[in-house]
Amino acid sequence: MRKLIIAALFLAPAALAAQTEPPPGTDVERIGLQPGESASFTLASGNTHQLLHRAPANARGAITVSYSVAGGQSTISAVSHTGYATSFSVLADPNGNGGYVPEGSIDLPGDGRTVTRSWPMALGAINVGHFVGGPRGMNRQ
Repeated sequence: MRKLIIAALFLAPAALAAQTEPPPGTDVERIGLQPGESASFTLASGNTHQLLHRAPANARGAITVSYSVAGGQSTISAVSHTGYATSFSVLADPNGNGGYVPEGSIDLPGDGRTVTRSWPMALGAINVGHFVGGPRGMNRQ
């Protein structure tokens, strides 16, 4: 019995790590990024919020968010091909302890222009989501 408990303790973190990325085709509310990563997705209607559905960057209505850190400065670039203005919030985990804190929002015009925002420090892992605006009026503030 003791061996089973020890084995479970060793395997539990690996099982949790494997669950951080949802299965393909799953809509989520937020997407996490590490420095050097990017993600592309389309927006889908949620009950009271927008859902993110991973999609190729060239998909109709796709939004692509890229995150980089250079020289201690964090930069997020985003481009939207939705055809309408929207914005999203950025949460950051600068200490790497899972304690995400708000770092502001980024407005997207929806016309294919790239928008870039920088912070003078390393944000660590980031989480983007809570898209506001759109044709259905989801999440209007």
